[in-house]
Amino acid sequence: MPKILVVDDEADLRGMIVVALRSRGYETIEAENGIDAYNLAKTQLPQLIISDVTMASGSGFMLWEFLKKDDRTDHIPVILMTGDAQRAGAWGSESELEYIEKPFSIDTLLAFVQRKLGFPLGS
Repeated sequence: MPKILVVDDEADLRGMIVVALRSRGYETIEAENGIDAYNLAKTQLPQLIISDVTMASGSGFMLWEFLKKDDRTDHIPVILMTGDAQRAGAWGSESELEYIEKPFSIDTLLAFVQRKLGFPLGS
């Protein structure tokens, strides 16, 4: 199954997402901020990154920009999580970038994951 990098400075939310993904057979790796996530992405090459937008030590949007500038990581799709839907307008012109508004259900997040990866979820 694909490897998914989950990035959030809120350990509880990050843990909830990881548990849901693992229960469906996905391999997961975790980071607390955008800087650590970028370093992990370069070495682990996940098939998808789910990242919070607002974090200390590197926002999710900054992470996405770094990924797109690096030949090793420019192909990795990203789903950004945000509690500020108004900021999403700034990303609207970026066709590769999707966001999910907090709070969200795990089923909603899993539907985003399935769409980004392009195949059905594990059972």
